[in-house]
Amino acid sequence: MRIGWHYSWNAVAAAAGLLGWLVVLGLVIHQRQKQETKRPIWKVLLVTLAGFFSFSFKIPLFGQSVNIALLPLGLWVAYFFLRNRSWTDYRKFAWIGFTANYLLLVTALLAGFIHGAFYKSNDPSAYLAHLEKAKLLAIHPSARKATFEKELFTSSLAEVKASDLSGTLDWYRESKLEDSTRYQQERFPYALLGAVARWGSGLHASAYLEADGKGLLLATKDRYYYYRSEKPMLRMEVRE
Repeated sequence: MRIGWHYSWNAVAAAAGLLGWLVVLGLVIHQRQKQETKRPIWKVLLVTLAGFFSFSFKIPLFGQSVNIALLPLGLWVAYFFLRNRSWTDYRKFAWIGFTANYLLLVTALLAGFIHGAFYKSNDPSAYLAHLEKAKLLAIHPSARKATFEKELFTSSLAEVKASDLSGTLDWYRESKLEDSTRYQQERFPYALLGAVARWGSGLHASAYLEADGKGLLLATKDRYYYYRSEKPMLRMEVRE
């Protein structure tokens, strides 16, 4: 079972993208002012946007998945429609649009480095920053009665330590099969819902708590983090 909570938007990536497009707009305005015969601004922007479209492929770079533009498809389309009329007036705008791919690539990489400095992806408090609406859900009938208390959980979260993932991921994968041995062990019978990640982090994950209340598993889109606390993070029912 994959259970998540409210998403937060990536403020750093949004700011970097906005900065990139403002630079592109500045280049367009500067180029248009240099023209002796100024073309309509809406046509200039349309050709610039057309030039932006390209044949590209994704590659992992510095821990990010980025697009590398190769063939200027939009530029060729613009040339096809304008070749017999005013292509010389619009050519540079189309190339500005194509170059914008690399400008935005640079800003995206820069945003990744800045984001990593402000939001540590292995910091559990970044994923569980706001717990006002958090609630505990037993996702297996064998779960002991437990109560989520914000103060107790927050204090425990500040002291958790990253632990060995070996065996934990096997459980996570095999727990989806109800007839598997690991599923019967009910290692993580609790899910934490309603928690919100740190503002502007753009971090997303699902949170599971171990049967003894001392283990926390965060499942993000591309990796997992497992933490252990010396004391239970939940108010556990005392068995007689």
